[in-house]
Amino acid sequence: MAEKRQQRRIKRRLMVKYGERELSQSGFTGDVSTTGLFIISASMPPLDTRLHIQLFVEPERCLFFEGEVRRHKLVPAELRTIERGGFGVRLLSPREVLTSALDQELRIPHFELSYPTRAAFQQAYERELRMGAVFISTSKQLPRDTQVIVSLVLEFSGRVVELEAQVAQVFPPQEGPGTMVGLALLFTNRARAEALLRPWLGQA
Repeated sequence: MAEKRQQRRIKRRLMVKYGERELSQSGFTGDVSTTGLFIISASMPPLDTRLHIQLFVEPERCLFFEGEVRRHKLVPAELRTIERGGFGVRLLSPREVLTSALDQELRIPHFELSYPTRAAFQQAYERELRMGAVFISTSKQLPRDTQVIVSLVLEFSGRVVELEAQVAQVFPPQEGPGTMVGLALLFTNRARAEALLRPWLGQA
């Protein structure tokens, strides 16, 4: 027995704009449901393409979605006066969109430095942090200009300051005692870093 659709489709012609990055394409819906749309359009995005979608439920009222192209409907030229071609889109749930966004964020390398006392933090600030830089001792080798996240754990205050940075210099493993191995990082926004860190230099 053929699988029945769980969501009822409603025949409805609504204007829609869509695109991978910008809403540069337009068309009309052939039918809609709570989980998907069929978009009538001569433009056929490849299957599995993720689209931004603007659906006009009224001339001055619209809804925004993200969706994936799941099927194409091709109609021969001689039949296009009575039937229209287009593509079906599965609408992504907020959970799917958020999970995807967080997965992207988690791909950014993350490092953590801890300062158990205010004195240790003050020394690090005078040595490097005030110049918008920090050295991370790590065996992980990243290309220059790689974007990273640095969490500075101020244990004496119970606070964590999270800053964006990029790799400025790489110190690979070398033979001999006393050689540094790690990454020199520059904060992406030095002014923001200073504004967040300076209040913790004084006495509690």
